[in-house]
Amino acid sequence: MTHQRPLRAAVFSAGSWGTAFAKVLADAGSDVTVHARRREIAEGINTRRRNPDYFPDTELPPNLAATTDPAAALDGADYLVLSIPAQSLRASLATWARHIGRETVIVS
Repeated sequence: MTHQRPLRAAVFSAGSWGTAFAKVLADAGSDVTVHARRREIAEGINTRRRNPDYFPDTELPPNLAATTDPAAALDGADYLVLSIPAQSLRASLATWARHIGRETVIVS
């Protein structure tokens, strides 16, 4: 029997939609890293298992982590889920492009 590793997902960003997507992916068995712009959001997710601004009453699974470093969030990602405002998408992708793997599937 072959053991496959869980899919690795990067979710940008840690707002209400991003956190919801990240939780669904983690609940389905993916290892998920959320990119948060604000350190206190990332710390809340990592230490209290909650997004203090958007889902303060929802416990997040242990296979969901957060970081403020886009390169760390994208490292080894099989897919990238974009949950950022359309008006900032182009500039954001230009900044992150060098960290996105050639085989990474992008979902927007």
